[in-house]
Amino acid sequence: MPLMTDPAAKSVAPRAGQPTIGGLDDGAVDRLTTRMMRGDRDAYAELFHLRCDLVDGEARRSLGRRSDLGADVAQDAWVRVARAPRRCGSVVSLDAWLRRIVRSAAIDMLRTELAQRNRERRVAQTRPEAVAFLDDFELLQQLRQDARRVAGLSGEEQSMFELLIRSQGTVAQLAGWMGLGPAAVDSRLRRAAERARARRSEDA
Repeated sequence: MPLMTDPAAKSVAPRAGQPTIGGLDDGAVDRLTTRMMRGDRDAYAELFHLRCDLVDGEARRSLGRRSDLGADVAQDAWVRVARAPRRCGSVVSLDAWLRRIVRSAAIDMLRTELAQRNRERRVAQTRPEAVAFLDDFELLQQLRQDARRVAGLSGEEQSMFELLIRSQGTVAQLAGWMGLGPAAVDSRLRRAAERARARRSEDA
């Protein structure tokens, strides 16, 4: 989508020492956000272009160790901006508003992740066929994020873990999908998890 700049923003030079973003001063920011309030899609696209880096950086900072969720948080933040735009009278107030939205999106994302881990823990504790690796929630998180990055697993084992984690199925279901017996799948997953844990301990 082409960048549509408010023509009025070019007619007034920013005052010395006044904060600017992409050449826009406080007055231009006021006009830009007012256009957003009126449903101007070009204004939203312009704001995204001007403040994409700020939102991405704030998302990573807000997530701490879970910076892998940064892209999801940034996307959610922009959706929130589009759904509930507000008028900002200055560059400072605009950036403060965007940071609040990003932090709120990050908190909600982390809460969702925590709730999902708690659900996984409860399921793991109640499944009669739960394998040993489900008791290692740090390893489970690594596998859920990307089994290919977990050291010590063969290609077949990576595929098994990815299928199990992404489908959130039982070992019995996994065995049916792979055409193997549940005992065979359980045994392979146990051995693979033990090797992965041992390799992780060696690297620590």
